[in-house]
Amino acid sequence: MKKYIILICLFSLISTSVLAEKTKSLRWKIKQESWNPNHELVYKDFIHRLGLAVKSGTCHTTNECLKSAIANPLYFKMNPNRLDDVFTDCADLPYILRAYFSWMNDLPFSYATELEEAKTRSSKSSDIRYSPFGNIVTSKRTIRTGNNINKIFQELTDTISSATFRTNASMYDSGELFRDTYPVDIDRSTILPGTVLYDANGHVAVVYEVTGNGKIHLIDAHPDNSLTAITYGEKFSRTSVMLGGGFSNFRSFSVSGNIITPTKNYQIPGYSLIQFQKGPFHYKGQDYSFYEYVRLKLADGVIIYNPIGEFSDFLDELCSDMKDRELAVNSAIDAGIPQNSHPIILPENIYGADGVWEVYATPSRDARLKASIREGKNFLTKVIIGNLYSEIKLNYNGTDLVGDLREIYLKKTNQCLIHPTKTSNLTLDTIMLNLFSLSFDPYHSPELRWGTQIKSDQWYKAEQGLRNRIDRDYSMKTNYNVEDLPNAPVSATPKPELSYDQILEIKRSFDLIF
Repeated sequence: MKKYIILICLFSLISTSVLAEKTKSLRWKIKQESWNPNHELVYKDFIHRLGLAVKSGTCHTTNECLKSAIANPLYFKMNPNRLDDVFTDCADLPYILRAYFSWMNDLPFSYATELEEAKTRSSKSSDIRYSPFGNIVTSKRTIRTGNNINKIFQELTDTISSATFRTNASMYDSGELFRDTYPVDIDRSTILPGTVLYDANGHVAVVYEVTGNGKIHLIDAHPDNSLTAITYGEKFSRTSVMLGGGFSNFRSFSVSGNIITPTKNYQIPGYSLIQFQKGPFHYKGQDYSFYEYVRLKLADGVIIYNPIGEFSDFLDELCSDMKDRELAVNSAIDAGIPQNSHPIILPENIYGADGVWEVYATPSRDARLKASIREGKNFLTKVIIGNLYSEIKLNYNGTDLVGDLREIYLKKTNQCLIHPTKTSNLTLDTIMLNLFSLSFDPYHSPELRWGTQIKSDQWYKAEQGLRNRIDRDYSMKTNYNVEDLPNAPVSATPKPELSYDQILEIKRSFDLIF
């Protein structure tokens, strides 16, 4: 209660002039040179409330949330009648939310409008969202008094992409072309509501809560303008410092006349490059993977696992990811891609391609699913074995942990139905057993895309080594023909890290699919 009283007081202090207007003008007014710590505190609360509303189903799009009394109690009444509908995809989301708050509080705002690859023209890729050496900002826009918020939102939607975040995290902290965000330390004081998470796969999310158990909850946006609530885990890949992936916060800067001065990295207490280090990561004398390390570092004391709640949330997220895959596969089918002749060679890199492959293929999406399921397997192993030997603390009052987990699994997976064709459906359980049979190739039939009818398709057989991969590699070359691909280095993995036999063995041991 004390926390919210303080936040209300802070809000009244920084927004008195704004509240006096009752509704905001569409014209931006810059009344303060820079954000201060009080603004950041209220911004945290603003994002936290939005995230909880998405999680509860109170609102389903950015537009709904910003215009909801429950999701946005601080500002929804101040929205002018002529405020256009607000649209966001995943990359727009953090910028739109930051811009909205800045506009409401008469604060400055800046964003990159143009980028180019960091390397010479001879090394340029066809899509800067997947540039192998990152990007540099070549043009920025800083909001001026009088700018129209509707036009700013439209320009953000038109110019911001995941490429905006793909810049060297250790550089570009001075001058007018500064990096909008900076990488943060793994700490509860730095990973907060409003922190941005960039995955080099081309996905972006916004933190809205970090629980006492170290779980990071995020919201992300999709091309259809919908918002979903997800959690952080292995499906978010790590990157080199050149690509700038991971957690970052918006950089503060000041505007005085025509002079713009960003805060440099060394001046920011929470700045850190630890996310780009190679593991293992050390915590209290033991070595951990990065994902385990993050949770341990963010836990407010000893981690007490809630196996029922966490497993239920995990299955909900997995179902949502599968349904997103269904939309992607169906779009290829509806566009008639499987009726076209297969290209002679695969793209240079299947995870970062263009044209038909970029729009309709699912290699990155499928890799994220496999990484999530691997993480789910590890979680169940931890809580079941840990409970058996009293090695970990659980928030569980039942008498049959495996039985209760099994019940949740059967309920959730049977409720989650995917429709490969108009006359068939698959449960989530069946799809997971077919996990390494799911084709990412847009030129394949629905049956091959879902691994339900393995035909003697030459390309399907040749791509098995790529389907066996879980972790994405944007540097590997995949431009092989159907004859050379099976013996190429990219197909060196002889069988999946979680093979069909391993999945069945785990199912026999725990009577669970993982």
